Amino acid sequence: MRVLIIDDEDDVLTMYKERLEADKFEIETASNGQKGLDLAFANPPDVILLDIIMPKFNGLDVLQMLKSRTETKDVPVYLLTNLPEEASGEKAKQLGAAGYLVKANNEPSTVANLLKGLASAQKRE
Repeated sequence: MRVLIIDDEDDVLTMYKERLEADKFEIETASNGQKGLDLAFANPPDVILLDIIMPKFNGLDVLQMLKSRTETKDVPVYLLTNLPEEASGEKAKQLGAAGYLVKANNEPSTVANLLKGLASAQKRE
């Protein structure tokens, strides 16, 4: 399963990339919304993990753009952010997010388990 992680914090990108690659996921990273969009449109991944507060475009803008394009509209996008769900969760759902994960409440292993479940569901389809 190919996963695109879009986050402006290098430490976060490195931590999730290393943890998910250990579980045999193929990981691409982007350090801002524009780079993330460019990668997603050029070669749509199986799933996207997306931060909200970033330069160039914030995560909600990126989500809206991803859902408006034919090549990426069906890619599940999980917001992975430090903002509490009360702040942006409803807007994220309205824009088509598959889920909302608060970084402080979810270890990388929790995210890995979520992705393993998605990969397993995709194999059954």
